[in-house]
Amino acid sequence: MRGVLFSILLTIAVVAASAAKTSAASPTKSTAISAPVTFAMQAQTADKTLDINITQQGGGRRWYASPMWIAIGAIAVVVVLMLLVMAVRGGGGGTTVVKG
Repeated sequence: MRGVLFSILLTIAVVAASAAKTSAASPTKSTAISAPVTFAMQAQTADKTLDINITQQGGGRRWYASPMWIAIGAIAVVVVLMLLVMAVRGGGGGTTVVKG
C-alpha cells in the first residue's frame, strides 16, 4: 500500500513539474507574423485613441478561487489522507520473538 501511495505522490510531482516547464511565451517557439497581419498593422492611423478605465475595488477573484491555491489544497488533502492511512495501519512496529 505504501508503494502505491508513493507512486501516486511521485506521479503528481512529475505532472506538476512538467506543467511548470511549458509556457505560452516559450523562447523556442517562433513568433513570425504573416504578411496580411503586418500590412494591417501598418495601415492603422495614429489619430485613433483608446481609453480604458478599470475601477475595481479589491482586485479580481478571491484567493481561494486561484488555481494555485486549489492545487496546494489538493496536494495537502492527499498528504493528510496518506498520513491517516499509515497511522491506521499501525506500521508493523510489533516485536517478533524467535525461539530456537
